[in-house]
Amino acid sequence: MRFHVPNNELDKLRAEKEKENVDEDEESVEEKTPANIFNDRILEKANISQVGGSVIASVRDLPMQTPRGNYSLDFYSTFAKMHGKTHDFKIMYKDISKGFLL
Repeated sequence: MRFHVPNNELDKLRAEKEKENVDEDEESVEEKTPANIFNDRILEKANISQVGGSVIASVRDLPMQTPRGNYSLDFYSTFAKMHGKTHDFKIMYKDISKGFLL
């Protein structure tokens, strides 16, 4: 299966560089591809970019009923992050209404 990302955004970036007369020989600026631009937009809209802040507390190999399996639970200042074998979850504290200990 193939996924096509059009070059529209890449063309806009190149036009901006030409207007600013930026040399393309500079290696410090990473070359953007349409796929990278598309990925950056998805991360920005979904609010799943790099985890900000430092871990306050961490619990490893915590058995869970829902979702089923063992998860590592990292607590940050505004959210908790659950990391399992196949899934990762980011849970905002404001969204938690109840907790059950079985």
